[in-house]
Amino acid sequence: MSRGIKLWLLPILLLLAVTLPHLDQGEFRRDTVKYAAVGHYMWNGGSLLVPHLGPEKPYFNKPPLALWIHGLFLKVFGMNLAAARLPSIVAAAGVIVFSMLGLRNLATRCEAIVSGIVLALTYEFFRRTREISMDFWQLLFVMIAVWMMTLAIRGNRAGFIAWAGVPLGLALMCKPLVALCLFPIATLWLVVVDRTRLIRWLLFGALPLAIAVALPWHLYMYAHFGDAFLHRYFARDLVEVPARSEQRNVPLYYVTQNLQTYWPWLLALVYAAYLAISKQRQLRARSRRRRVLVLATVWVVLLLIALSCFGQKKPNYALPLYPMLAWICAWALCRIQWQPLRTWYDRGLPGVAPAALLAFIVATFAPIRFQEPGEKNWAALVDWINANKIDSSQLAHAKLELNDISYVYVKSGGWMKSLPAAEADPGWRAGQRLVVTKVRNKPNPLAEQNPIVFSSGPVRVISKSP
Repeated sequence: MSRGIKLWLLPILLLLAVTLPHLDQGEFRRDTVKYAAVGHYMWNGGSLLVPHLGPEKPYFNKPPLALWIHGLFLKVFGMNLAAARLPSIVAAAGVIVFSMLGLRNLATRCEAIVSGIVLALTYEFFRRTREISMDFWQLLFVMIAVWMMTLAIRGNRAGFIAWAGVPLGLALMCKPLVALCLFPIATLWLVVVDRTRLIRWLLFGALPLAIAVALPWHLYMYAHFGDAFLHRYFARDLVEVPARSEQRNVPLYYVTQNLQTYWPWLLALVYAAYLAISKQRQLRARSRRRRVLVLATVWVVLLLIALSCFGQKKPNYALPLYPMLAWICAWALCRIQWQPLRTWYDRGLPGVAPAALLAFIVATFAPIRFQEPGEKNWAALVDWINANKIDSSQLAHAKLELNDISYVYVKSGGWMKSLPAAEADPGWRAGQRLVVTKVRNKPNPLAEQNPIVFSSGPVRVISKSP
């Protein structure tokens, strides 16, 4: 293997070293359990076009592309955490590769490799591989589009700009709307680098192509479900959920989060700012050397503004910031005037690969707990279902959260019916009439007025009278 290829593989090796150890540790929880259930069911009795949370409940919150991918892995390799998380690692590796390729079109190979290392070792980036992440797949397709746009900027070729609409359309098939933010950012990019003639190819080539890729599925869903789909898909996440979000009045949420978590790379950002201010005249005289800094800064600032305007704020929404923050860090790190460091760069970063392998071995065999154990009450319920050989399809559920319903499916392989649907089923009425519910602070007449056949913490299974 050539030295050049080895250098390009270093960031991927580092990513694997921090993501593969104890990959099956922990439990299905939060969004991961829900996405695992939806994705697996699409390949195992459900519809490939319409995501479902059980036979009776369409799932309108997300487009199907990333759910297809994770669901196929779970179908082929079994319902386990390693199979659920591997696609996220693949997507993260792809993000690193296309981020490096994009930077290489604008800067040196050293900057590209260093940016990949920074990105691979960014905590808020690599820790997301421990979950089923729609954001990673969205970001992968966005970074493919960014790579194509940097090819267009370097060669002043319109075709790459227009065809970038294909991966952007695929990004829209992973999460709603977010990929459209790239169009104003890319427009400003083209103005900054004096490629304004390419803007029309962006607006009349890439944008229609992205819409053409994503629109058929959305039209299909609207044709089958009408306003119910539109309300859940758009209005709920853009209006209702943000209105209830605890972070809706925290405009600097993502700035604060990065100040707390972006270590040690925050020091490189500070150094980049110092260089940009103190070396302003030299950088202006060599516009090509400052182009990466300007383009990455434009991306980070505009995306921070867009994310901060959105009411609901979550750490995973910040994923698109990290490739461009890595560009800025690499730009600064490759300009440190220390000869031993420059010699290390020139020699191909010796020692990084052995250090990554050593870290991987130590982390793999050390008794380290990266993930918390599962929620014991729901695990006890599944053990009870299996021990009594109860078909989960003969269970009904009442007043349960989607994640709890999904957990029972993931662990037992069958969906519980909602209580109204179960009561309309003659087969359920003639059987045991078991209902899974959860006791909270407020009264639960169902659990109070019927015999309890299983109890663990707030989880109850009651035998419902006819």
